[in-house]
Amino acid sequence: MPGYEIRCEAIKVSTETNTCPGSATCKQGEIYTMGARTPEPEGMCGRAFHAIHPIAFSMRFSERLPFESKEGHYDVVCPDGFVTYRLSRISGG
Repeated sequence: MPGYEIRCEAIKVSTETNTCPGSATCKQGEIYTMGARTPEPEGMCGRAFHAIHPIAFSMRFSERLPFESKEGHYDVVCPDGFVTYRLSRISGG
């Protein structure tokens, strides 16, 4: 089934160093592509992926979701509260 690829960008890391203190050490500005496979190119924190996946999956197969911003993105905060990820569609499938 064709769908959109989802751009997932770490737009904010709430630490003085702009690096998450968790084991995956996500840095502000990291960008992942979510599609038929797990995030590429280098992967992301498993806990963050678990929080992001339901929204990203829904966005992949819909033109628009009711809770998206008017600009067409949705922000998700990781379970530990350090990183805010912005999800947006990249292209049609």
